Amino acid sequence: MKKVLLATSALSAMVGLASAQGVAVTGTAQMGLLGGDWVSDRNPITSTDQGEIQGGDVIDGQSEFELHTDIDVHFTMLGRTDIGLTFGASIDLDESDGNDDAANSPSFDGRAQGGEEIFISGAFGTLTMGDVDGALDWALQEIAIGGSLGDVHTTHAGYNGNGFADRANGGQIARYDHSFGDFAAALSVSISDNAIHDDVISVGARYNASLADMEIGLGLGYSRMVFNREENVAVGVSLDANFDNGFRAILNWVDMGDSDDGDLLAEQYIGVGIGYAMDDWIFAVNWGKYSEDNETIADPGQSGYALVVNYDLGGGAETQLGYSKASCETAPVNSNSDCFNGNVDGSRFSLGLAISF
Repeated sequence: MKKVLLATSALSAMVGLASAQGVAVTGTAQMGLLGGDWVSDRNPITSTDQGEIQGGDVIDGQSEFELHTDIDVHFTMLGRTDIGLTFGASIDLDESDGNDDAANSPSFDGRAQGGEEIFISGAFGTLTMGDVDGALDWALQEIAIGGSLGDVHTTHAGYNGNGFADRANGGQIARYDHSFGDFAAALSVSISDNAIHDDVISVGARYNASLADMEIGLGLGYSRMVFNREENVAVGVSLDANFDNGFRAILNWVDMGDSDDGDLLAEQYIGVGIGYAMDDWIFAVNWGKYSEDNETIADPGQSGYALVVNYDLGGGAETQLGYSKASCETAPVNSNSDCFNGNVDGSRFSLGLAISF
């Protein structure tokens, strides 16, 4: 504890030497249509989004589409100390409202995360704390290419965000990373604040290189957590290849170790993303699957794929079309909501305008 207090005091002293450099405000907005099972399969008793439904299951005449509007505001603050260190903080408002509970915003709770990041950087590297990616997530490239309203292309049952244990212990993560030319490495820790999870420690490395007519990114990550006294270790790799002719291919593979939790925690994941950019167009597809490698446990068979079409209108506006389909043969794994409530073969759809400011 004494070492932690001394380090905190030193950090505060360095920041105290600084003069603020400015505050930037950026944002995004979406408007369009959502469709598919997340609309028609919604439980009308617990959701009042569709006011014409008062109870029971989906009824004749209920639309399979609904209007979608979403807005997000992101504040970024930057400064520099007299000895040349850069520091800053940011807050993402759509993650700071305590899941629609304005009276319980985790962003302003010093022991929990809610869309906030704080960092200090110098020749020694960068130390970031708050709602940040763990080192494994930081190192691996996800398979998503392009965008979609409601994140249709990244929320299906075959998608892996590489978070693994990032949400343990209130989601508070401290990550140190440093780059050396084309190589970068990171170490992160989440300190236990409950009897369910132990400390989570992760390491990651990234390497970028130019080879002939393409840019290649390699990622390698390792993370260890203990959940309910059971150790789970994740090891993952990713490959991201960008070709000069507009094609892009991403491979993501993670082994999450042996688990006795059955279908609640899959042991292996593999995902692929392929995209093509032509002028103002982006066409992309991604596919992924979770599976068990323990022959004594039934394979969850959880998988899914997504299709994306984007057209850049210029000035920060883009039309986005997204479609995804989930396949869940047994109980949900890794807390993926696509496989709850009997949605074993569900699909989602979105179409509209995405705007960046």
